[in-house]
Amino acid sequence: MGQARHVRTPNDDQLFENNRQWVADQLAQDPDHFERLAASQHPRYLFIECSDSQVNANEMVGTRSGEMLIHRNIANLVVHTDMNLMSVLPFAVEVLDAEHVIVCGHYGCGPTADTTPAAVRRQRSTARTTG
Repeated sequence: MGQARHVRTPNDDQLFENNRQWVADQLAQDPDHFERLAASQHPRYLFIECSDSQVNANEMVGTRSGEMLIHRNIANLVVHTDMNLMSVLPFAVEVLDAEHVIVCGHYGCGPTADTTPAAVRRQRSTARTTG
């Protein structure tokens, strides 16, 4: 297994500068990029992924902006009580005519591991001994 690498997080000013540079790069490649995206949206896929910051759906599957509608939540859960998901799903399928729904997990998902029976027992046991 490889050694964990530290990823340096940009500060607030760097985030805004990075965004300005990204916009400039997009416009340099295609002057109509943002106008075209704003004009219509017809993604073939609704991609449901974990909100973990280590994962990026477009990079993972080689798509560009507008080619997938992406919904992120903790542990890429699909449950009927998640009102955000229950809004995104019919919007993607009924309004945008998305053809496929992809639920994508990833290795080492902490929230998923925390929902296993052993983890739940540990949490309950810890709550009893500390409470």
